This record gives sequence, structure tokens and C-alpha cells, in this order.
Amino acid sequence: MASNHSEFCVKFMGKNYSAWEFQFRLHVTGKELWGHIGGTTPVPADATQLTQWKIKDARVMSWITGSCDSQIVLNLRPYRSAQTMWEYLKKLYNQTNSARRFQLECEIANYTQGSLSIQDYYSGFQNLWAEFSDIVCAAVSKDSLADVLVVHEISKRDQFLMKLRSDFENARSNLMNRHPPPTLDVCFSELLREDQHLLTQTTLEHEKMTTTHMAFSAHGKSKGKDMNKVQCFSCKNYGHIAANCTQKFCNYCKKHGHIIKDCLTCPQNRQNTAFQATIGNSSIDQIQTGPSTMSTINQIAQFTVLTPEIVQQMIVSALSALRLQGSGIGDGDREGA
Repeated sequence: MASNHSEFCVKFMGKNYSAWEFQFRLHVTGKELWGHIGGTTPVPADATQLTQWKIKDARVMSWITGSCDSQIVLNLRPYRSAQTMWEYLKKLYNQTNSARRFQLECEIANYTQGSLSIQDYYSGFQNLWAEFSDIVCAAVSKDSLADVLVVHEISKRDQFLMKLRSDFENARSNLMNRHPPPTLDVCFSELLREDQHLLTQTTLEHEKMTTTHMAFSAHGKSKGKDMNKVQCFSCKNYGHIAANCTQKFCNYCKKHGHIIKDCLTCPQNRQNTAFQATIGNSSIDQIQTGPSTMSTINQIAQFTVLTPEIVQQMIVSALSALRLQGSGIGDGDREGA
């Protein structure tokens, strides 16, 4: 019984009678039991044949109840044959009036692809048009039916293409500009290939972005791991260097906020500062007399860092220049006397 119920892909929910009726009719006809619904297999008078007839009729009834929604099944309890169940469902749900036709027209007009795949969009579109065509063609004579179906097929194809989302704009323009225009089946086949192409392209782009993000994250993690091995010589903690340390401590003056090389109270730092002040303010201004002295100062000025040896050389040059100036003044006084 469960295997028979699994053969019904479309479950009757109340609003899809046309699709369900088409599927159920094919199934029962294939089992050679459509006479129990159509009335061509009446109730036999013979007792033996009646038993077999009831078994087959119960089988069809189980197919009806197994392919319907549970709420609809409860409404079928008063009926005792497959034919009476079928007639009840047909009378209640097979709407061929103008109200149902207008409802289908509105649903078709508002139906778009949106986020659906081509396969899902095509299936939903076909279901709406199938029921709409059944209602419209029911009132058309057999002589005019072929012409009406041709017009319907053209309108159905155009509406299907115009309701596609913007991703399929190039494919839609290509299909609509062909001469002669392709059928809906041809359009659907080519759109399936385009949908697969877009899906593959999106997947590749997503994998590329994921790989880039993972590489960036791995780089950041490895960089942080390396910094955890670096020790600050100022605070002795790990994770940063002394230049970025927020806990600087001077081992000379025992104060926070600087290290020993920047300490102003350290004698070595004061001596270097005094040398720079002497050179910048007084010594160079006084050493202006001889070309040899200027040459020495120019050579010394090329250095960017003053060492004790350079300072000593500058002092010797300055004293030599002063000594020469003193001797020149004494000679002038003696000549005047």
C-alpha cells in the first residue's frame, strides 16, 4: 500500500485539482481500474464477482485517500465507493467558472522567477497555464481548438521569457530575437544550460573568496604567533618591542615613562648634550680665523653622531686657533710700543 501511495508525486491539497486529477487518471487507467470511477464497471449481481469487485473498488478508494491531504480525507468518510468519492471531489474542487479563470489570470500575471531556479520556475508556470488552458479550451469548439492552442502557446512562451530575472537578460534577448521564434520547450532547454553556467560561475567565485579569506586569516594568525615569541627588554613581557612598550622604566633613575638611553639625569646623556650645545652655540662661532681650522670643522660636521674622539679633536682645533690669535695680538702691541 505504501508503495502505491509513493507513486503519486502530486498530493491533492485542495487548490491543485487539475494536476492531481491528471496524475490520478493516468495511474488508475494503467491499473485497468478506471471503470470503477467512470462507471463502466458496475456492481455485479453474482456474489463471487461482487467480492472481487469490492476488493478492487477498495483499492481505488485507498489510492484516492492516500493521495489527498488529511483534512480532505476526513470529508470522504461518508462515501462508500470510489465513484462517489471521485464525484464529490470533482464537484467541489473542479472549478470551471469565470471566478477561477480570473484568479488564474491574476496568478499568471503576478508570477515571476524571483529567486527560483529555472526548473522550479518552469514547473510552477506550467501548472498555472495547464489549468488555465483547460478552463478556456473547455468552451471552445473542436474546429477552433487548434487555433486557440497556437495563440496560447505563443503567449505562454512570451510571458515565460519576460518573467525571468535580470541574470538571464542576455539569454532572453537572444531567444526573443530569433527568427522563427523557438518554442517554449527549446527556450527552457537553453535556459537550463544558462542556469547551470551561472551556478558554476557563482560557485567558483564563492570558493575564490573563501580561499582568499582563509589565507588572510592564516597570515594574520601566523603573524600574531611570531609576535608572541618576541620579548620586550624593558618590561620583560612578550608580544611587543621596547619602542611600543607602555611600561617603560629607567634602570638609572628608577622612574617610569622612559628608558636609560633617554634619561636626562644620566651623566653620559648630559655629557653628550653639553658637547652638542658647545658645538652649536660658542665653539663654531669662535673658530672663524684660519682656513685649516674651517677645513677641520667642515670635515667634523660631516659626521652625524658626535663621539668623544671627535669632540676631543674639535677642542684641540679650537685651542690651536685661540693660541694663534693670542700670539698675533701680542706681536701687534710690541710693534706699537
